[in-house]
Amino acid sequence: MSTLAMGKQNRLKLGGKRGNKLRAQKRKKLSSGSNLTGAGQLVMRSIMMMLGLSLVAVLGVGLLYGYRFITSHSYFELAEIQVTGNSRVTYGDILEDGDVRLGLNCLEMNVGEVEDKLSNNPWIQSVTVRREFPNRLRVGIVEKVPMFWSRQGDGLYFADATGKIIAPMHPGEMASLPVLSVASTIDDGDAVLTGILQKIDEKQTPFTQAQTAWIKLTSAHEMEIYLDGHANGKGLTVKLSMDRWELQLERVKIAWRDLMRRDEFKDAAIIAASGDKVWVKKYPAKS
Repeated sequence: MSTLAMGKQNRLKLGGKRGNKLRAQKRKKLSSGSNLTGAGQLVMRSIMMMLGLSLVAVLGVGLLYGYRFITSHSYFELAEIQVTGNSRVTYGDILEDGDVRLGLNCLEMNVGEVEDKLSNNPWIQSVTVRREFPNRLRVGIVEKVPMFWSRQGDGLYFADATGKIIAPMHPGEMASLPVLSVASTIDDGDAVLTGILQKIDEKQTPFTQAQTAWIKLTSAHEMEIYLDGHANGKGLTVKLSMDRWELQLERVKIAWRDLMRRDEFKDAAIIAASGDKVWVKKYPAKS
């Protein structure tokens, strides 16, 4: 009985060792196969990445050649450049300032850059540039409107309705504009100037802009308007306090009508309104 038991135990031990060996070899094979699979995946990833990069490079080269083709093709060359809204700024000035010309490729041109360049022209208030494919360019100009001449040093400049300088006046440039003078202590003159010009334009003043030779905003905070052609060339000065100047203008209008009614207007040298008072200074009577 013991011999048989010992034989069985030996066989069991031998079988156990043999099974353990087989399982270890199987695990080794599986591990080896797993390593080969991981290396293969890495190679495949590398190949796919290289193919992707090659495809991107091919597409990039294709796009580059395509862009060069369409930006050099005569089909897109500018055949017409239309400019509207310009009066003082010439067609040639706009082409030169905007750096545009016929024959320029419509696609290659940067519309924003053209607008920026044209905006640097002192006479241009606003500008819009629009492409019309395949070969047209539309340029819309809004120019600044000169309302005054303004002396700066020894030069004479055009100024807008607020008194802001636009550009110097060059020989040969003509315009019938009043001369503007603003004291350095005045800091609210733009609103007064815009307002009086609007009143003149709406015919709410007893004089016109053509009659106005000059306008001064003085350090005494008064607006002086000199009208030439009055009293045989002697002229008439209208003075308004800048404080409540619209009310003062209405009082001047009443005095103006009263002088006309009494046939004394031709003798008036100054009509002034300030505070609650209006007074008239007449030219000396002829002896």
